[in-house]
Amino acid sequence: MDGISKKKFSWPLFLSPFVSRLGDELFIFGMNWFIVKATGHASLLGIVQGIGGAILVLGDLLAGPIVDRYNRKNVMLVSDLVSFIACMFAAATFDVKEPVFYQLVLLTVIMDIGLAFNFPPAKAVVPEIIVPSALAKFNSMANSGTMMAQVLAPLLGGFLLTLRWIDFRTFL
Repeated sequence: MDGISKKKFSWPLFLSPFVSRLGDELFIFGMNWFIVKATGHASLLGIVQGIGGAILVLGDLLAGPIVDRYNRKNVMLVSDLVSFIACMFAAATFDVKEPVFYQLVLLTVIMDIGLAFNFPPAKAVVPEIIVPSALAKFNSMANSGTMMAQVLAPLLGGFLLTLRWIDFRTFL
């Protein structure tokens, strides 16, 4: 990164994890709502989220070496592209009246793999762009922004649920 001048602050670097986390949390909110509404079983929600959480932990273990070996920007782009394609495919193929268990699990697994491969490179690229004297402040602000996304997602999801024309397919 010799040719790139470092900055004290980068809006794209700050907003990228915020927007990504907002989308991930909004997806989780929507998926949870959909599973309970469509099936009437909160236990199914626990199973789907449990499987997704286990995949997220495994993905975290694999992501580190990949982030260190490959271009971080490309890893983030591929993970977001895979998540986008999975959501579009699910929106086109899911039967919103009678969801199939394996489809819910598969979509959750793909989204959790995308999440596992998105955040490590986003964190690892920060020192390459931000000057050392501004790293602590930038990381603090970025973490606060990411946490704010986790707070805003349920509020936004709740608002979207008040719109009668939105179903799960539209939500995805």
